[in-house]
Amino acid sequence: MSLSRMSVVKRHVTTAAPSLHEEAMEPGGKLPANAERVAHLVDDALREANREAQTDVRGPEDWAAM
Repeated sequence: MSLSRMSVVKRHVTTAAPSLHEEAMEPGGKLPANAERVAHLVDDALREANREAQTDVRGPEDWAAM
């Protein structure tokens, strides 16, 4: 993934995070299980995206499994 595409991905993921936070603040403050899972994935993706760029050792077969 090129650096410019990565910045677009980071922008989209960063945009999703506040929406998930707002959803959690609705009355009851409890996300449905699937939304909570997505929130964790967003947090994980942002942490990973903010780490220094490293060589991606995954191959096409790894991406196909996702």
